Amino acid sequence: MANYPGENGGRCLHSAQMPVITGFGIMILLLIGVAAIGVSHIRILSGQLTAIVAERNLKSELASSMKGLHDARYQAILLVSNLDDPFERDEQRMYFSEMAREFIVLRDRFLALSLDETELAAWNEVRKGVRIVESITNEAFDLMQADQRDQAKRMIQRDLRPHQINMMGQWSHLVEMQRAKNAEAVDAATAVSKRARGLVLGLSTMALLVAVGVAIFVVRVSRRMEADLFQEREHAVVTLRSLGDAVIRFDQEKRVSYLNPAAETLLGTDEDRAATLPAGEVLHLYERESRADLTTPMLDDVLNGMAFVLPSSASLLSSLGMEYEVEGKCSCIHGPDGGIIGGVLVMSDVTEARELQHKLLWHSDHDVLTGLSNRYAFEERLAQSLSSKRALESSSSLLIVSLDHLKQVREQAGHACSDDLVRQLSRLLNIRVRDSDFLARMGEDEFGILLQSCPDEMAERIADQIRDSVVGFRQSWQGNTYQVGVHIGVAHYSSEQSGEECLALAYAALHEAETQGPGRVVVRRPATSPFNGVRPEADPVA
Repeated sequence: MANYPGENGGRCLHSAQMPVITGFGIMILLLIGVAAIGVSHIRILSGQLTAIVAERNLKSELASSMKGLHDARYQAILLVSNLDDPFERDEQRMYFSEMAREFIVLRDRFLALSLDETELAAWNEVRKGVRIVESITNEAFDLMQADQRDQAKRMIQRDLRPHQINMMGQWSHLVEMQRAKNAEAVDAATAVSKRARGLVLGLSTMALLVAVGVAIFVVRVSRRMEADLFQEREHAVVTLRSLGDAVIRFDQEKRVSYLNPAAETLLGTDEDRAATLPAGEVLHLYERESRADLTTPMLDDVLNGMAFVLPSSASLLSSLGMEYEVEGKCSCIHGPDGGIIGGVLVMSDVTEARELQHKLLWHSDHDVLTGLSNRYAFEERLAQSLSSKRALESSSSLLIVSLDHLKQVREQAGHACSDDLVRQLSRLLNIRVRDSDFLARMGEDEFGILLQSCPDEMAERIADQIRDSVVGFRQSWQGNTYQVGVHIGVAHYSSEQSGEECLALAYAALHEAETQGPGRVVVRRPATSPFNGVRPEADPVA
């Protein structure tokens, strides 16, 4: 009879499956029997031994704790005997009494446990020592309460210290006894465990012999397929684990099915824990300003077949309470039939990059030492002021404040002193100007103040007040007092001038003030004709 390829293939497949099925069936029955006997036996023994070991450990912990409390009480009475302040002595006495209450609680717990004859004998010896030490301790406290500290110290050294040493030795004996009994319990548990393992090992050997025969056949058939699948999987896993971006995969039920290490770090959880939770409980995405949820709409869009790009304002709250600024994209995962079986989110932490960007922006227009705006920001603000409608409707002024003798302070007391002086003076200037004014550090020893919508007379009064405040300021540093002088140039400007012309006018007034002497304030007004570089008249205020 002719054999058809289909028939031969079916017979080969059937003949290959029979020993596999039979062998695995026998192996499963043996393993079930091994597991049932082993688990039952081990559970009974484990329960008994666990209770014994737990009680032994508790006894040892309680004995060690009571020993530590008595040592701490002895140290406390030594400390009290050397304290001069009665309030501090009372505080230590209260602490001493609190330790006594803790000891009573531990003692009652210890005595509530079952104690054998040797443990009771050791406890009675300790209790005798405790009573003697407590009696002497109370007498010493009474002497200190009666302000007889020297007699109390002698009592502590003569009477209390020997009994304390003897009592601590008794405590050590009790603790070591408990530790020895713990070791005996552990050895007994180890022996029982070995017997249980021997029983399980014997039964497992029988199942193993059957499994080996089946495994050899199965390994030969599936080795090549497993190798190919393993290699493909390893390539994918290594690639995902090496990515610096977080990769989060979820299924149709909106449950997390994969996290790479970067995602575990970012979310503050591991893959095993995340796999038991819905994606909405693991992934907390929201809009930074409105705090609106982004996770739910992202999951809905992706499972409906639409890609979702995180907005630039997206933030992530990890399970550890950390907030991150993130960016990324979530895409669909399609099955063999083309249907959507889940999605994958790839996102990266851009918190540090954006913080660095914010810092760079801040440093670009701020002075690091004082936190004030710098010269660049001042010039920008001045240009905005000149182009605003307010400049056409009201008067404005520009002040340049120059500090004198700052270099001498630095040479005498160092950079730390001069820097602190500049910071204090910047805070002083900030107090003297209005909330609507603009204060900036123009240079090492110069400040600029923009007084918008400020009458000329008020601007000059503010300059006088600043001059008086700086001149009257004294800095104390390492036992010495330092003072700086000041010159102020005031320029009243109009919207017809440019920023460079306003600054030139203010610096011209400042130079005039420096030539007139210390503490001078000079005011300059723009000439009636357009600014042409000719120095206007100077009005000395002081």
